[in-house]
Amino acid sequence: MKKILLCLLVLFLSSVWAFGEEKSPGTKEVILERAEKITYDSKNEAFNASGNVVVIQGENRIECGELSFSLRENRGSFRGGVRVTRGKTEIRALTMEGDFDRELYTFQGDVELRKERESEGEASVILWKAETLSYNGKNEEAWSEGGVEITWKEVLLRADRAHYFPRDEAEGEEERVVLEGNVVITEKEREIQVAQAVYFLDTETLEASGITRARFVIREKE
Repeated sequence: MKKILLCLLVLFLSSVWAFGEEKSPGTKEVILERAEKITYDSKNEAFNASGNVVVIQGENRIECGELSFSLRENRGSFRGGVRVTRGKTEIRALTMEGDFDRELYTFQGDVELRKERESEGEASVILWKAETLSYNGKNEEAWSEGGVEITWKEVLLRADRAHYFPRDEAEGEEERVVLEGNVVITEKEREIQVAQAVYFLDTETLEASGITRARFVIREKE
């Protein structure tokens, strides 16, 4: 009986909180799809939810243990095994803060971003690990400070700071990762240590400065 009442309450509140574009082009929506417990503050236009929470907001499908969401500010705090999926991008972390008007999201604690990438019919996965990560949902930029490790194909990129820029054909900008501070690039048995670098994904080329050390292993031809 409790589960039935909870489902009815979630459906009711979802209809209250879901402001569809067909009603008003200027409104946005957030849909609480699932939760074991919810509280709603009508005066302050805010709600809390906990227990296997699933929220849909724009392109984001968010799963977490608990959340606090301000409808007035369109901002939310998410805790407890956060998992966000957006198209071919998935981000996991312990916590997330989201400004859904600006589409800026901050992840903290064991952050892992997985992005499926396809170029010239070849599929690959970018795996980004860090303690903190900021993500711009409008243009898919991502950046981290305090140590980051990025794996793609046979390349391992490590640095104090990293900033991913997607391709922007209108501006003539290539898809790339900008690395700064104690940069180490490893590919197969080749390793380069530099102060800063830019790695271009389409051409798989590197531009670096402040060379500390470079080691290239050349295999003999059979």
